Amino acid sequence: MKKFVVLPLLFAAFFCAGCTQSASGVIDELQNADWQATLDGGAQVSLSFDGDHACLRMESAGETAEIKGNFIADTEQFVIFVPSLSQNYGFSYLPMGDELELGFCGDTITLKKQKSLNGTSKNR
Repeated sequence: MKKFVVLPLLFAAFFCAGCTQSASGVIDELQNADWQATLDGGAQVSLSFDGDHACLRMESAGETAEIKGNFIADTEQFVIFVPSLSQNYGFSYLPMGDELELGFCGDTITLKKQKSLNGTSKNR
């Protein structure tokens, strides 16, 4: 009798364990690395995270702009809150290993994961 009870319980546990997926995995992939791109015109874009803060920095022709503040993220988008400007900026994102597609207002750029001196990804 015990075999008939234990076997279905083991099967159910195995089935449920295989079906669970952590939404935080995508978010961790986003914020556990620094991302950077150099665009065709020479502009540079970088995205970094520190705890619950995010910083998107854009440099072009000697000018620099930053969107910096607290952020929240789900598995497809994140929002940076900039209280000093009374503004929020929402971005879509799609991590793809060493690349990150970052979208804003219908435009998309591809950022590359930055490597540390020893060749591994930067983790915090």
